Amino acid sequence: MATRTWRYGLTANILVLGVVSLLTDFSSEMIIPILPFYLILALGANALIVGLIEGTADAVVAFMKVVSGRWSDVAGSRKGFVEAGYGLSTVMKVLFPFAAAWPQFFGMRIVERLGKGVRDAPRDALLTESTPADARGKAFGFHRSMDTAGAIIGPVVTLGLLALLLPVWGEAGAYRLIILAAALPAAVSFLCVSLVRERRRAAVRQPRLRVSLSRVPRSLRLFIAIASVFSFADFSVAFLLLRVTDVGQATVVAILLYVLFNVVYASHAFPAGILSDRVGRRPVILVGYAAFVVMAVLLAATPNLVTLALGFVLYGLSYGMAEGTQRALVADLAPPESKATVLGAYHTSTGFVKLASGLVAGALWVLVVPAATFWFGAVVAAVAAGMLFLWRPPVMSSISGQGPPRPA
Repeated sequence: MATRTWRYGLTANILVLGVVSLLTDFSSEMIIPILPFYLILALGANALIVGLIEGTADAVVAFMKVVSGRWSDVAGSRKGFVEAGYGLSTVMKVLFPFAAAWPQFFGMRIVERLGKGVRDAPRDALLTESTPADARGKAFGFHRSMDTAGAIIGPVVTLGLLALLLPVWGEAGAYRLIILAAALPAAVSFLCVSLVRERRRAAVRQPRLRVSLSRVPRSLRLFIAIASVFSFADFSVAFLLLRVTDVGQATVVAILLYVLFNVVYASHAFPAGILSDRVGRRPVILVGYAAFVVMAVLLAATPNLVTLALGFVLYGLSYGMAEGTQRALVADLAPPESKATVLGAYHTSTGFVKLASGLVAGALWVLVVPAATFWFGAVVAAVAAGMLFLWRPPVMSSISGQGPPRPA
């Protein structure tokens, strides 16, 4: 058998889509760490409006993930949806800095998130179809690593631009210019999508779309309910950034802590997946839930620079341990004939809860005190952790099918 090189499975499409993902996350992560400050300082929003905008944005992405993959199956083409999604997001990023008030930005943000929802599932299908079956894990891992690199580069570039622009343009002006600059890598990523080569497939008829859990195992329905409770607790990272400045730290400190969050998240996501293959999904997810609880308590009770840094580390650990592992557990337990439907229902349930989460977190911030937002997150996440601890998953066969049974 011929020896495989390290490039095996990394086809031209995989490389192009990796570069596209790097540039897109580079663009998005230039914006995210300054977004709540831009909304409040330049557009007249408050924390409640920030929660409404980001919660709605998460819900829109969740809904579109359910339908966009199906649309690309029916059309017999992925690339058109990927191009449309990246193009829509790019146009909105160009318009972001020209919003005169938060309602205008709200509409732009929803359309920009529609773009993300439209592209994600067809892009993942393109990744799957562009590499041999025995190299798909490698291909997705490469794609995720490129995505992560962009997520770290973006806020670092924002820090550098802030240092240059703040003395001349002030905060509001600097934020607008940085957001405008973020449209450049987004535009390049959109142009790169044209380099993807897709083999045209015949359009197929699909049965009526059902996003239902009525025919899945009870244990899986319970887990999706638990994950939705945790999603209700898991408010937007915007509130962590606002908390940094709320306790007297500079915006630059908030952005540095956001970089720290991304580094911790990136460094734990892949090992968490490997660990969950060995010890089961539930213990790994429990660690993620517990990390979120401790983070929320720290930021509610003792928000000094040390506890803020520790809180962002724990938040990155929570995301790294729980996010991908939850999806893997749903895929493990879903019946083979309805995996896509069940994953769609999972995304819908956890995504739409984000809207309520953002509204509650923002209302507590504005109407009570900022610390109440974090106490809310800590209590609800603790409830989710307790539910997961009591949940009894079915015993599953090993990943390879040859080892002893393992718990979920």
